[in-house]
Amino acid sequence: MKKISPKGMKILKTVHLLSSMMWVVGVISMGVAGVISPESGDELHMMLSVNRHIDDILVIPGAIITLITGLIYGVCTNWGFFKHTWITVKWIAAMAVTIAGTFYFNVKMERCVEITALSRDTALTNPELLGNMQITLTGTCFQAAVLVALVVISVFKPWKKKVICL
Repeated sequence: MKKISPKGMKILKTVHLLSSMMWVVGVISMGVAGVISPESGDELHMMLSVNRHIDDILVIPGAIITLITGLIYGVCTNWGFFKHTWITVKWIAAMAVTIAGTFYFNVKMERCVEITALSRDTALTNPELLGNMQITLTGTCFQAAVLVALVVISVFKPWKKKVICL
């Protein structure tokens, strides 16, 4: 496979960092919005709709672009996918967060938006909605923690192979 030029690496790194920022900031924003205590069904619906838009505009594109640029890093550079433990850990964690967010938490959030769109004020006491909101808030906090940990891993590169000089 052809390797990337130094200028190409700088572009790849810039896109990877910006998309990672979108992903992390989007998830954290959703968590912050999730702790607001709405006083009416309209406020609740608006809060959930805003979270859905944050997901659509920041989180989903950020995650997709981060994963694509990560694939490019793995295929077109010397970093690979399994050369260093820290890279493998990042891949596993990033994929787990993406899969959980897409196929579990997003479904719960969409259902919350549906419930509030149909029932407004009565949604404030709807057990399904309240349960789903608790699940999505907990999941969002967990995902935010994992994504921040991935940033830390990227900076510190723990478990790196060490070369011993004699």
